[in-house]
Amino acid sequence: MVMNMQQGNSGGETKKDFIQKYVFNNIGIKLLALFSAIVVWVAIVNIEDPYKERTFNVEVETINEDALSSVNKVYEIIEGSTAQVRVRGKKSVVDRLKADDIRATADLSDLSAVNAVAIVPELKKNVSDEPTLECSTVLKVSLEDKASKQIKVTVATQGTPQNGYSVGECMASPNMLEVTGGKTVIDKIDSVRVTVNVSGVGEDFRKRVTPVAYDVDGKAIESSTLDYGVKRVRVSVHVLRTKTIPVNIKITGKPAAGYEFVDAECQPEAIRVAGDRKELANISEVNVPVDITGMRSTSGSVEQNISIQDYLPEGVFVLTDYAQVSLRIGIEKQMSRKVSIPVEDIKFASLADHLSAKILGDKSVVSITLQGISSVLDEINADDYSAYVDCEGLHKGKYRLKVHLDLGDSSAIVKTEFVTVKIDRDDGGSDTSNGSTEATEKPKATPAPSASDGSSQDEGDKE
Repeated sequence: MVMNMQQGNSGGETKKDFIQKYVFNNIGIKLLALFSAIVVWVAIVNIEDPYKERTFNVEVETINEDALSSVNKVYEIIEGSTAQVRVRGKKSVVDRLKADDIRATADLSDLSAVNAVAIVPELKKNVSDEPTLECSTVLKVSLEDKASKQIKVTVATQGTPQNGYSVGECMASPNMLEVTGGKTVIDKIDSVRVTVNVSGVGEDFRKRVTPVAYDVDGKAIESSTLDYGVKRVRVSVHVLRTKTIPVNIKITGKPAAGYEFVDAECQPEAIRVAGDRKELANISEVNVPVDITGMRSTSGSVEQNISIQDYLPEGVFVLTDYAQVSLRIGIEKQMSRKVSIPVEDIKFASLADHLSAKILGDKSVVSITLQGISSVLDEINADDYSAYVDCEGLHKGKYRLKVHLDLGDSSAIVKTEFVTVKIDRDDGGSDTSNGSTEATEKPKATPAPSASDGSSQDEGDKE
C-alpha cells in the first residue's frame, strides 16, 4: 500500500512536470510562433485572393418619375446618363462582376434646386463577400412644361420590290398618335413617320415599325422626353403588279389665227403603272387630250408638265419616277411666200375633148401667195407644184377662173389670182395662140382656197 502511494505521487509529479516542461516552458517563444503563423496565414490568403478595384460604366436608371409628371413637367438628361461606378472587394468576387450586374439609380423625387441628383449604385446579385460600390457621378436634368400633339402617321418605304412589282397602298395602325414631350420639342414636330423595308418583296405583308418624329426639314427629332403612346406601329403593305403602257397625245381645236399646229410629243413616251391583275388587263395605253384652241407661240412650241395620274382609271397608279410627263406642242407662226407662174405653164384641167382654151390678157405671169410655216415653205421649189384652172363642165365662152396650185403633200395654204379664159370649139380653125392649150386631167389633190382670198366665186363667171 505504501508502495502504491509512492507510485501515485510519482505519477502526479510526472504530469505536472510534463505540463511545466512542454506547455509553459518557453511560452513567449511559442506565442510569438503562433502569432507569426496567423500573420503568415493572412498574408498567404491576401496573396491568393487580394482586394481589387475596378471601374464599370453603367447606364443610369431614373426612378420616381411620377414626381415630375404630377406637376406637368418632363425632363431631359443633360449630363450623367452613364455613371462610372468603382467597385472594391475580393479579387475572386470583383473579377466575376460585369456592368450588367450593377444597377445605378437616380431618384428624381430628390432633385436639388439646380436639377441634379446623386446616383446610387448597388449590386443586382448576391455574392459571398459584398464589395464596396462608389459613384461620384451626378445626374443633371433640364425641366420643361409637358405638351402633347395629335399627329397623323405617314408610311415611307425604302428598297426596291421584285422585278414586275411595285408598292401600292401602305396603311398604318394606329394612323394617329398623341405625342407628348417637352413643349419646345413638340413644337418642332412636323410629321411622324414609320419606314418599311420593301426590298425584294412580291406579295402583301405586315410589319411592326418604331415611329420617328421629323421636323420641317425632314430631320429626325431625338429627345428622351418624347412619348408616342405606343412602342411600335403596325404597317400593312399592298404590293401591286406593274406594266408599261404608251402615252398618246390627242389634239383638239385650232391654234390662233396666223398660227399652225406642227406636231406634238411627250417625254417619257411610255410610263410604268401598277395595279391589280384585273385593272392592268383593261388598260393598254393612256390618252392625254390637249386643246390647242387659240394657242400661239413665239418660240415655235408650247411646253407644259402634267400629272399623268389624272388621266389613269381608278385602281391604276403611276410609278413615282413617271408621275410627271412633259408635253411639247409645236405651234409655229405662218409665213408668206410669193411664187410667179408663167401663163403658158397653167394647165386647163377637165376640159372637154371637143373644146380648146386660152388665157386672155397681157399678163405673162400669175403671182400666187403660199402661206405656211417656214420649214414647209422652205422645202417648196418649182418642181414641187403645178398650176391649173378647173374647166370641168364649162362650154364655149369666156370665164373668170381661179388659178389652182397643186402642191402634192405640202400643207401650205394657197392665196391665188383669177385669170380670164376663153373656151372655143376645137374645130381645127380657131386661133390657138396666147396661151391656148389642150385639155389636161384635173389633178387629184386640189388645196381648198383660203377664206381670206377675198373672192366671192370659186370657179369664175361666164361672160
